[in-house]
Amino acid sequence: MRLLGDILRQSLATLWAHKLRSFLTMFGIAWGVGSLLLLVGLGEGFRSGQAKQLATLGQDIMFVFPGRIPAVEGSLQSGQTYHFTYDDYVALRRDAHTLYATSKKLSS
Repeated sequence: MRLLGDILRQSLATLWAHKLRSFLTMFGIAWGVGSLLLLVGLGEGFRSGQAKQLATLGQDIMFVFPGRIPAVEGSLQSGQTYHFTYDDYVALRRDAHTLYATSKKLSS
């Protein structure tokens, strides 16, 4: 028990002798823990907010936009643009039986 008391007394004496170093060390640890808590809190808040937003939008919705085919090495179609036509719209209405609704916004 006396050995534990000596160790504790020596540790406190060292901390007291080097006040600035001790303060900066404790401040750095507190700053790191606080930053970590803040970032985790922001991330979780953003995740739950996005989940609520998407829940109000609906669970069975699919968006399809015209654009450019992604670049894939060795593919001859990489980078080509594609546009939806009225025939694509008709094919979706005819073949996609699980779609609730489709909207016609075709590129010109």
